Amino acid sequence: MELPYLQRFFDHLMQERRLSVHTEKGYRRDLEAFSAFYAEYEGEPLTPTKLAQLDGDHILAFLGRGHREGLARTTMQRRMAALRAWFNYMQREGLVSGNPAAAVSSPKAPKRLPRAPSVEQTLNLLDKSTPRPLSPEASDFDTSAWAVLRSLRDTALLELLYSAGLRISEACNLDRADVDLRGGELRVRHGKGGKQRMVPLGRTAVAAIEAWLQARTRAKPQLDPMGPIFTGQLGKRLNSREGQRLLEKWRARLDLPESVTPHALRHAFATHLLQAGADLRAIQEMMGHASLSATQKYTHLDMQALAKVYDAAHPRAQRRTPRPSTTPQFQKDLP
Repeated sequence: MELPYLQRFFDHLMQERRLSVHTEKGYRRDLEAFSAFYAEYEGEPLTPTKLAQLDGDHILAFLGRGHREGLARTTMQRRMAALRAWFNYMQREGLVSGNPAAAVSSPKAPKRLPRAPSVEQTLNLLDKSTPRPLSPEASDFDTSAWAVLRSLRDTALLELLYSAGLRISEACNLDRADVDLRGGELRVRHGKGGKQRMVPLGRTAVAAIEAWLQARTRAKPQLDPMGPIFTGQLGKRLNSREGQRLLEKWRARLDLPESVTPHALRHAFATHLLQAGADLRAIQEMMGHASLSATQKYTHLDMQALAKVYDAAHPRAQRRTPRPSTTPQFQKDLP
C-alpha cells in the first residue's frame, strides 16, 4: 500500500524544489522501505489516521532495522532526509501536526575526500584513448568502421569530462546548441537540482569534439544537427551508464585503478585547477556547487600535497611515520 500523500509530495519535490531525478528515486525507495517496515512493525498498513500517531520511536526503530541490516551510514542519512522532507511537506500542507523525524539525529558518516587520479594517470588515459585518423577514402561506415568512430566519441567525451568538470549525466544530456566550439564554452542546462551554468572549454576538448562531430556526419543514420552531442551507433543519445562502461573499457586496457571513473575526472578537474592556483570561487561556479563548502573539500587534498612537500624539505619536519597517501603534486601546466 502506498504511503499517504506520497504522490503529492513527489510532485512538490520535482516542480517546486526541483530536485534531481536521482534524488527523487532515492527518496521514493526510502519511503517505500519505511512503509514496508511500518506494516511489519505494527501489523497493519500506514493510513492517514495512523500517520498522525507516528512518533520518534517509530523513526528510531526504522533506523535500527537499517543498522542491523548493515546499511551504509550514507544510506541511513538519506532515509532520514527523505522522512524529514516528507513530514515537513505534510506539516506545511496541514496534513499532520508535527514532524516526528525532526527530533531524531541522523547517523554521522565519516568524511571522505574525493579520489582524484593524478595528472599522470589522467593524461595517460586521455592520450591513449586518442584514436588513429580516419581513412579519407572511407565513404561509409560499417561495423568495423564504427569502432574507429566510437573511439573518436570516447575521446571527445573523456576530454570533455576533464576539461569542463561535468557530471557524466550532464555531458550525456548536452545538445549541439549547448556547445559553442568557436567561443570555447558550453551551457549545462540539466545540472544538479535543475540548475544551469556556463563552463569554459579547453582547446584540446574543443578539437576532440569537433573531430567526433565531423566524422559522425559521415555515418548513418543521419543525425539531427541540433540533437545530442554524444550518441550510439544508431543515433540515440548516450546514457550515463554507457558513459561509465566506456571508461571501464579504457581503464581495463590501461591497467588503471577502479577509482578512475567519470566522476573521478570531475574530481581531477577541480583538484588540478586548485593545485595550479585557480580561485576557489571560480571552481565552485564551474562545477555548479550550490555552496562553497562543497568545493572546499578539494582544498584538503591540496593542503595534503603541500604538507607532503613540507615534510620532505623542512629540516624540522622529519617524521618517523609518513602522512596518509595523497593526490600527487601538480607538476605541469594543464593541457
